[in-house]
Amino acid sequence: MRNAMIATVALSALAMPAIAQAPVRSERVQFARGTASKVIKASLKGYDMVDYLVGARAGQTMNVRLQTSNASSYFNVIAPGAGDSAMFVGSSAGNSFAGRLPANGDYRIRVYLMRNAARRNEVANYTLTVSVQALAATAAQVMPAATGPALTSGNMPAYCRGEVSGQYGTRPAYVKTGAIAKAPGGFFIDGTVDKGSEGIKRFRCRFDAQRRFVDVLAMTPDGK
Repeated sequence: MRNAMIATVALSALAMPAIAQAPVRSERVQFARGTASKVIKASLKGYDMVDYLVGARAGQTMNVRLQTSNASSYFNVIAPGAGDSAMFVGSSAGNSFAGRLPANGDYRIRVYLMRNAARRNEVANYTLTVSVQALAATAAQVMPAATGPALTSGNMPAYCRGEVSGQYGTRPAYVKTGAIAKAPGGFFIDGTVDKGSEGIKRFRCRFDAQRRFVDVLAMTPDGK
């Protein structure tokens, strides 16, 4: 009986993500004067984890996008005073976050490798784009800075499907997009991606006024 319990504990430990295994290195995100966004290029290996600290106020909107060379690399967003309980979990919601912040203080954007990759000492080279809109700008829903090339209207849906398939780790054939719609400061395309046993996930591709790709937002809440 005792041996069976030990075996069960050992198997449970193997299934845990890397975020339970190592100390976390912290870095403060400082925006240059006159800007509200920053692009961070870095890498991590094995059980390394990095918390990017972003000071913000309740009611502001924060946008985060992770582009990574390793499909097992994700980020979580942790609110001030929440311990290690994340308000956004990238491994289930994708590698883009956009949300109105609930409290004043330092938000932690934690970048990590899942345990399967950390155990193999894999490397993730990544680009993390972080922006925080001022309260006045949040009310106006200003579009974040674009990350892609200018597109024609005819090419926007296909570009969206390609970005979504990469973010969700599936083929473009499993991604369905709707019509192009106008938004303050640009355009968006809503759609769904079939994640098999995980179900159908909703997303939104955003483009700026010049039809340059901005990001993909997960529109399905965590756990659904």
